[in-house]
Amino acid sequence: MTLRIFELRGVSPRGWGEQHGETFRDDIRALYAVRLRLMLQKTDLGSEDNVLALAAHHLPALERFDRPLFDELCGIADGSGLTPAHLVVVNHYTDLRDLSRRTLRHLREDKTDPGGCSAWFVDDGNERLLGQTWDMHGTATPFALLLLVPGAKGQRTACFTVAGCLGMTGMTSWGTALSINNLNSVDATIGVVWPATVRRALREPTARQELDVLERAPIGSGRHYLVADADDAFGLETSGTKKKLIFQASKTAGHSYFHTNHCVDEEMKATAKILPGSTTVQRYATLQARTDAGRVPQNAREMFDAFVDVSLPPNPALPDEVATCGALVMDLKRGTVLACQGLPGPKAAVIELKP
Repeated sequence: MTLRIFELRGVSPRGWGEQHGETFRDDIRALYAVRLRLMLQKTDLGSEDNVLALAAHHLPALERFDRPLFDELCGIADGSGLTPAHLVVVNHYTDLRDLSRRTLRHLREDKTDPGGCSAWFVDDGNERLLGQTWDMHGTATPFALLLLVPGAKGQRTACFTVAGCLGMTGMTSWGTALSINNLNSVDATIGVVWPATVRRALREPTARQELDVLERAPIGSGRHYLVADADDAFGLETSGTKKKLIFQASKTAGHSYFHTNHCVDEEMKATAKILPGSTTVQRYATLQARTDAGRVPQNAREMFDAFVDVSLPPNPALPDEVATCGALVMDLKRGTVLACQGLPGPKAAVIELKP
C-alpha cells in the first residue's frame, strides 16, 4: 500500500494542527468512530459520554507538559470539526483502553486486546539502524501516514503516525530517533497522551536528552521507548507508576537489541501483563533466533525486509484483529527513513532527512 506523506507548513503549532485536521478531516472522524467502538467493546465505560469524559481528564496534563503540543492537538480538533477530547481518543487509544470507570480510584479491569509492535536496534560498527513494525487493530491501516514536522533552521522530523495523531515514532534530520512498543499496564492512570511524549522527546538534540524527557514525563500507562543517535542508545520500560532503564549502549560494534510487547526486566514484569492471544513472546523469540544465528540486518533495506518474519497479516474475516498496519526503518548514519502502510514489502516510501 502507498503510504501518504504530509508536510506541515509554517511555524505555528496551532496552525500545524489546523492543517492536519482540515486535510484529513474525514479520516480523523472515521478513525475516531472506529476507536470509540473498540473502546466500548473493550472497557466498562459503557457510553460515548463516559469515554469522552475520561479522555478530557488528560487534557490538563498535556497542557502542563507542553503547551505547543496541546495547541497542535487543539488545532487538529478545530480543523476536523471535533473537540480536543475526541482527539485524545484518537491519540491515546491504547492507554485509554487500560482504564475503566474506576480509574479515579486507580483500578484497572482485565480486558483482552492483544497486539503490539516489534522494535529493533542494530549497530554492527558500520551501520546504525532503528526500526519497528506498527501492530494495531487492522482497521487502523488505511489511516497511516508519514508526517513531516518543521524544525529550526530548515531541520525537520519524520513521524510515522495515523490521521489525527501527533506522532508515534520517528527520526529527526539532526540524527535522533525513537521507537515504541505498547505494554499493557496494570497500574494505568491519567497522564500525558503518549504521542505528545514522542513528539516532545524528538525535539531534543541527543538521545540522552530524549531519555531525560521520557524519564520526567508524567506517563499514564505502559510503553517501551527505544531512543538512539550516532553515539548512544537507550531502552526504557515504563508503566503508569514506574520507569526503568533496561538497555544502554555507546557507539561500539555488536549491538542487536530488540523489544516486543512484554516487559523483559524482572522488576518491571509486575507492572504489565501479556494478554491472551498476544504474539509478543513468539515475535521476541524470532528476533532472538535471528540474532543468535548471526542473521542481523546489514542495512536499512535488510531490516525492513526482515520485519516480515514478525509481521502479522490482516484477517479479512475479523478486520479489527491485530495486524501489522505499517513499518519503518530509520538509518541514523544516512538520515533516511523507509516506511510503508500495511505489511512490509518491496515498495516503501523513502524520505531523505539530511540536507
